[in-house]
Amino acid sequence: MSDIFEEAEEGLRQDRWAAIAKKSAPFVGGALAVALIGALGFWGYTSWDASRVSKASEAYVAAQEALTKNDKAAAKADFQKVVDAGAPGYKALALSQLAGLAVEDNKTDEAVKLLEEASKTSSDPLIADLATLKATFLIMDKASFEDVEKRLTPLTKEGRPYAPLAKEALAMAKIQKGDIQGARGDLQALAFSLDASDPLKQRAQMAVALIDSGGAEVARQAIKLPEVKAQPQMAAPLSLPQQ
Repeated sequence: MSDIFEEAEEGLRQDRWAAIAKKSAPFVGGALAVALIGALGFWGYTSWDASRVSKASEAYVAAQEALTKNDKAAAKADFQKVVDAGAPGYKALALSQLAGLAVEDNKTDEAVKLLEEASKTSSDPLIADLATLKATFLIMDKASFEDVEKRLTPLTKEGRPYAPLAKEALAMAKIQKGDIQGARGDLQALAFSLDASDPLKQRAQMAVALIDSGGAEVARQAIKLPEVKAQPQMAAPLSLPQQ
């Protein structure tokens, strides 16, 4: 008799597991489908991302070649193609290049907007901070000190790639504001900073000497920051990291 009950119980267990399997099959199948879709989606995204980086790279090289031929119209068109491709690293660099062309055309407001967009596009401080710094230089003569200070202060933090230049620019803004002693203190610190370049240290020392002699306006002219007017090095766009 016990064998009959055991056989019946085993049959019930099998029926129960069969029922559970039938009920769970759609969910298991759905989970597998989701995993498959996710895998295909990731593959599709990486393929698309690689494609847009490739397009941006080709357009960027073409734009640089157009610049060497002094064909601004073609350069602008190709840089715009880079922007439209959407690869963040290349896009930020192209926006900065377009800003430089806008400056040459005396379109300062347009250049500032392009640089601000470039700064927001890339998470790489080497690109983003430089764009912010250039945009700030373009507005320093007409913007309020508070606006300039807000833009520059984050760039002066330890570890930021252009901290000494941002500090120098902030000192210049203080001179423009009339805070001569505040500017002198900043410049004095820069003159002995281990992070500052030798030309920057020399400019800071000169500015301090001019301030001490009463030539604050001459000091303001002495710290025009020629180092930052140059475009960032972009000789090997294909190796640039995409942010």
